[in-house]
Amino acid sequence: MPLSLLRWSIALFMVCLLAPTAFAGEEPRSAVSQQPRKKPAARKAAVAKRLVRISGGEHLRHDAARSFEQMYSEARNAGLWLWVISGHRSWAEQKYLYRLYRKGLGARAARPGRSNHQRGTALDISVGSIHTRTYEWLAANACRFGFRRTVRSEPWHWEYRPRTTPAPLADRDCLGRPLTPTTVPQGVATPSPS
Repeated sequence: MPLSLLRWSIALFMVCLLAPTAFAGEEPRSAVSQQPRKKPAARKAAVAKRLVRISGGEHLRHDAARSFEQMYSEARNAGLWLWVISGHRSWAEQKYLYRLYRKGLGARAARPGRSNHQRGTALDISVGSIHTRTYEWLAANACRFGFRRTVRSEPWHWEYRPRTTPAPLADRDCLGRPLTPTTVPQGVATPSPS
């Protein structure tokens, strides 16, 4: 068979193989991907339905928001204001922050898709340092609301993890310190002196 005839045969075979999908205007789907894909707008709408605005204007997932509002209220009763700097982040926001971090122009940020901010369960609270009243209050009380600090180098980063955050003992705070009458949180019973 001459070389030019072989080339034409291969070209004709490829056209026949790819023609049904090429003329139909869609990509061939594998057996695994037969399910219709959600469009990005539909995904955004689904996430937005689960988000609730919290005090300060940021958004969290509804269960995390409910728990945060309880914690916020109790902190206010203790004379503190929990100022939330960042709550839920969209994919684009996380991508932007990650890009800044990789260029050395921003704070540490997780890769898009790996941040609990995108799930609506993480928030950054202005605490200053680990030696401020706000941080000390959060360290002593946040576990009662299902929140805990998860990034060692970020005292401002708190995540809602009620299933894996241990509750304190009845007469202790989240750090294991004994409660005194002035530090007893609202709703916690204290043993009466005998």
